[in-house]
Amino acid sequence: MKLTPVSAAVLSVLAASQVHAKSDVFSMEEVVVTANRIEQPVSEVAGSVAVVTSEEIEQKGETELYDALRHEPGVSVSGGAGRPQNITIRGMTGNRIMIIRDGIRSADGFGANDNNDKVGRDTFDLSNLESLEVVKGASSSVLGSGAIGGAVILKSKQPGEFLEDRDFYVDATGIYTGISNKYKGASNLAFRSGDTESLVNAAYWQGEETRNFSQDLYNRDLDGYSASYAINHFFNDEVMIKARAELYRQDQQRLEGSSSIQKDGKWHIEDFAEDESTEEYSAYLGAELTPLDPTWFEELDTKVYWRHTEVITDTNRLMNSTDANGLLIKRRELEHKTFTDNTVGLRADFKQTLHASSAEHKLAYGVEIASDYYQREDNQKVLDWTGSNASQKQPFASARAYNIGLYFRDMIELEKWTLTGGLRFDAHRLSPDGQNDIGGYPLKDIDSSEISPSLSISREVFENNRVYLSYDHGYRAPEYDKAYGFVSHDFVPLTPFVIAPNMDLEAETSDSFEIGNKFDNGRAQLYVSAFYNKFQNFIDVVTTGQDNFGNYVKQYQNLHGVETYGAELSAAYAFTSSWKLSTKLGYVDGKDAEGEYVRSITPFEGNVGLNYQQQDFNAFATWNWAGSMDRVPSCQTSLGQKTECAQTEAWNTLDLGASYQITKDFRLSATIINLFDKEYIRYQDVAGIADESKRYSTEPGRYFTVNAKYIF
Repeated sequence: MKLTPVSAAVLSVLAASQVHAKSDVFSMEEVVVTANRIEQPVSEVAGSVAVVTSEEIEQKGETELYDALRHEPGVSVSGGAGRPQNITIRGMTGNRIMIIRDGIRSADGFGANDNNDKVGRDTFDLSNLESLEVVKGASSSVLGSGAIGGAVILKSKQPGEFLEDRDFYVDATGIYTGISNKYKGASNLAFRSGDTESLVNAAYWQGEETRNFSQDLYNRDLDGYSASYAINHFFNDEVMIKARAELYRQDQQRLEGSSSIQKDGKWHIEDFAEDESTEEYSAYLGAELTPLDPTWFEELDTKVYWRHTEVITDTNRLMNSTDANGLLIKRRELEHKTFTDNTVGLRADFKQTLHASSAEHKLAYGVEIASDYYQREDNQKVLDWTGSNASQKQPFASARAYNIGLYFRDMIELEKWTLTGGLRFDAHRLSPDGQNDIGGYPLKDIDSSEISPSLSISREVFENNRVYLSYDHGYRAPEYDKAYGFVSHDFVPLTPFVIAPNMDLEAETSDSFEIGNKFDNGRAQLYVSAFYNKFQNFIDVVTTGQDNFGNYVKQYQNLHGVETYGAELSAAYAFTSSWKLSTKLGYVDGKDAEGEYVRSITPFEGNVGLNYQQQDFNAFATWNWAGSMDRVPSCQTSLGQKTECAQTEAWNTLDLGASYQITKDFRLSATIINLFDKEYIRYQDVAGIADESKRYSTEPGRYFTVNAKYIF
C-alpha cells in the first residue's frame, strides 16, 4: 500500500524504535523479491532468485553489470567496460534472457551465436538501481515472450527511499576502479514539497576498457553520463501519480583492431580507429491505486512507457598489401553502422487478496500491450587505387512487432502448504516495415501465440524449512534478425556463405523443472536446488546447401532436443552478530540433439565468503574458484573451418574489502580483487571461440576499487 509522506514518516519512526528495542537479537537480513508479481521473502519463493542490492554495489565499488553478478553461480556476464556485456543464466544466453526495468523491456543485443558481442545488454547505470533480481529459469508465465531462459529485473531508486521522514536529501559519490581505470562521480538529490516527492540522479564516468592480465590487448577510451528525474505525487491516501524520465549515453574510442576479410587476399592493418556511441532514452507516466475499501483489487500499478535505444558505430581501417609486382598498395575502408531498438507500451498490474474457507489467495493479474521497432543499417565506402566505391547495405529488413499479453497468478496458502499457479497468454506479430523482400526472398508477417503456465508447490516440513517443486514454461517469439536477415559473407575464402532469411520460424519454447529445499531461521541458511530445462523449436543456424554462385547457404531453423540441467547450493551461518560465513556453488551441463555440448554451459564453480560487521565498520574476504572446463562443442574459425573450441583450466582467487562509516554522513569503502595477482581465463569469456584465440581473454590481475559517499 502506498502511503502519504506524513504517514510514511510516522511509520519509519515507529519501525526504528522497534529495531532498537530488539537490538540484542541478531539475524541475517531477509530479502523480499517481486519477481513473481507477488512479494515474498527469498526463503519462501518456490524457485531460485538471486538479489543484488544498491548497498552491495556501492560498498564494493561496482560500476559494471559484469561486476555485480560475478559471484552468483549459474549466472555470468561476458564482456566488460568498453566491450558489449551479455548475460548467461544456467546455460542460456543472449536474447533468451529478458532484462526488464521498472516494467519496461530493455533492448535486445546483437552478435553471432547469441554472443551479443556487437551490441550488449548493459544500457543502464548501476548507480540508478535500488536492486537487481535474477530469476534463474523460464519466467514467461509472468513476463511473457523473451523470458525463456531467465530474467533480470531492475528496480530504480525512488524519492521516498532517500527522504523517509525528512524533506530534503542530497549525496555525492566518487568511485575509482582499477579494472578499467575508471573514475566515476554520481549524486542523488531528493526533495519533498507538500504531497510531491522528486528525485534527480546524475552520474558521469571516464575510463578505459576492462583490461586483460598483461594489459596488452585493448586500447579503448570511454566516457559517459546518465541522468534521471522521478516524481511521485500523492493525490490522496488512495492514488499516487508517478513519472520518470531517464537518459544514458556512453561514447567509446577504439584504437586497436584488425583488418577485415577481403576478396583479393590477405591485407594487413596499418591504422585503425573506431568511434561508438550508445544512447538510451526512456520515460513512463503512470499511477498507483490502493483503494481504502477495495472490491476488484487492492493495488493497481499502471503506466504508459517509451524507450529508444540506438548504437552508432563509425570504423576507419587503413590496410596494406603487396601486389604481384612487389609494390605496396593501400586500401581505406570506412563503415557506418546503426542499431535501433524502440518500444512503446501500456501495462496494468493488479493485486488482490481473498479468503476462502481456511485458505488465503494472493492474486496478481494484468495486461500489457506493446509495439517494437527494429532497424539496422550498414553503409560502407572503400578507397584504393581503383577509386572510391560506396555501398549501402541493410542486412536486416526494418520491422515492427506487436505484442499483447494477459496473465493471472494465484498463490494459495493453506496451513503449511503453499500452492502457486500462473497462466499467461501472449500474441505476437512481426511485420516488415516498408520492405517487400530482402536478398531476393519475399518477406511476410510472422504470427505466433503461446499459453505459458507455471505451477509450484511448497510445504513447511518443519519450522523455517521448506521443500518445493516448481514448473515454468518459457516462450520467445522469433527474433526479427533471424527471420528477416540476409547477410552475405561471399568474401570469405574457401568457405564463402550467405545467411538467408526464414519466414517460417516458429516460436521457441522451454519447460523448466526445479526441486529444492530452503532452510532459513535468521541465523543459518541452506538453499539446495536441482533443475532441468528442455527447449523445443530452439533456433540456431544450419547449413542448407549451396546457391548458384557457389556460396554455402546458412539459415536459422528450429531444432529440437536442447536440454540443460544442474544443481546449486547456497549456505550461510552467523556465528555472532559480527561474524558470518557463507558459500555458493553451482554446476550446469547440457547438450543438443546431436550430442554436442551447449556452448554457454559453465564449469563447476563457487565461492566462500567471510564477513565481519561491527557498528560502523564491516569487512569481507571472498575466495572464488572454478573447475576445469572440457565439456565444449566443436567450433569454426572465421574462415568457416572446423577447429577445437576453447577449454579452460581450474582457477581460484581471493578478494578483500572493507567499509567504514567515518562519520554519520561519510562512508569510505575499498576492495582488492585477485589479491595474489593470478593469471587465469574464465570459461564464460571464451565459450564458443577457437582454442587458439583464448590467450587474448585472460582476466585482469590484481586491482582495487575505492568508493567514497557523503550525505550532505
